[in-house]
Amino acid sequence: MCSVLFLRTRVAPSAGELERANAYAQRRGPSATHLVRLADGHDHELLLMHNLLDISGHGVRQPVVSGDATAGSLEILLFNGEIYNYDPAAYDSDTAFLAARLPGHAGMPGRALDGEYAILHYSQARQELLVVADPFLTKPLYLGRKTGSADFGVASYASTLRMLGFDRVEMVAPNTTVHVGFAPGEPVARVTADGAFAFDLRQHKADFSGWEAAFLEAVRKRATHGAHPPYVNLSSGYDSGAVCLALNLLQLPYETFTITSSEDADVIRERVRLNGAASCHKAHVFDGVTPAERAAMTQDIATRVEPFDYEHDDGPDRRISLQQDDGAIGVNFLAAQAQAAGFRVNISGAGADEILSDYGMNGEKIYYHSQFAGVFPESLEGFFPWRKFYGDTQRSYLFKEEFILGRHGIEGRYPFLDAALVQEFLWLAPALKNLEYKAPIAHFLRAHGYPFEPGVKRGFAPSRERWRRRWKKTLRSWFERLAAGA
Repeated sequence: MCSVLFLRTRVAPSAGELERANAYAQRRGPSATHLVRLADGHDHELLLMHNLLDISGHGVRQPVVSGDATAGSLEILLFNGEIYNYDPAAYDSDTAFLAARLPGHAGMPGRALDGEYAILHYSQARQELLVVADPFLTKPLYLGRKTGSADFGVASYASTLRMLGFDRVEMVAPNTTVHVGFAPGEPVARVTADGAFAFDLRQHKADFSGWEAAFLEAVRKRATHGAHPPYVNLSSGYDSGAVCLALNLLQLPYETFTITSSEDADVIRERVRLNGAASCHKAHVFDGVTPAERAAMTQDIATRVEPFDYEHDDGPDRRISLQQDDGAIGVNFLAAQAQAAGFRVNISGAGADEILSDYGMNGEKIYYHSQFAGVFPESLEGFFPWRKFYGDTQRSYLFKEEFILGRHGIEGRYPFLDAALVQEFLWLAPALKNLEYKAPIAHFLRAHGYPFEPGVKRGFAPSRERWRRRWKKTLRSWFERLAAGA
């Protein structure tokens, strides 16, 4: 969890302008902020800023700069995230691994990397910036341009670019390598993009063994990368249960944080017992968020979290912002508790709903925004990628996690969006995908005797009073329908 800023501009911003522009993003990297200004040799200044969250214990300083500006040989690396497939015996850190690979690799593709990352590599000799996003854009990244100007910027947060005067700000697409060319004399940067990781759409696997092995590996990588053990937001649902079960089976240390107000109490109780008997060191359990805490969390999101409106409709023409979402308020409350307890890494269940179920079950939509009600077709050709695979709620809820965890200096890691794991799910035969709700997770939990509520999708309502009102309304509606039928 860090944040990055790359600017190529004729008129550099002042120190005060940079401080204001960095207000939200700096919370992602509370360990250190490093700023470098360089000339690009073509009447522009390069401004590079990195906010570091030191999880590895190496405290690697960025940007990584090599070469000589006067000789036209500058090479610059900015990096946010984690690379899991580097050799720690050969490199001190994943940043050092990237710095060694990138110079001279004009077409350095994201497909060679396993991780959760946003990478910027500038080559003065080629007058080119490479912007590399992981397959699901788990780390936010935005491009910025100014009308009537050749100025160009890339930042982790859109607010950073907007506060620096960029009026054309767009999100980098997931699974993309963006090539930005700065040809001398051209009025604007040339931007092209190509894909990175290519998924295989054959549906040929007849059991869940490959998925389970890939899931255990996805959790292992994320739980063991760096010097800090992770925490999990534990609910009675499928996704967090699978993460905890995997950590238990791997015997990796972790802790859990739970708000019980909308959860099945029996499932939570048994999960806490089983986790404690395995590798969970402590379960932090909260009955619910009080009205005062809810108000404080809502205000905190409104003032300290990157502004963001969801990119999906929760009803006809109905979109909401972070501070209107119960889930965001709950994540913010638990992140505040985890930060106070010293945690810097969260292993999240984000992405499972979008990949495994589309918020549907057996042809019935659980929520309005479901596209195909959880029924996968006989052929993925022409169907893939479905709306939520990269965008829609995938984008909304991933950035909810990133922006709220970022506010607390906590890195989010997403095993359900591991490219190898997603590939294993795509390879499953349609009958297995459609066997039951979130079939791979259900099979995994059932096979290892880990408690869950089969076929139940619970919404997150962190406020005890709010949950009681919801149930009263539901019961009243049920009795009214019963009476009308009588």
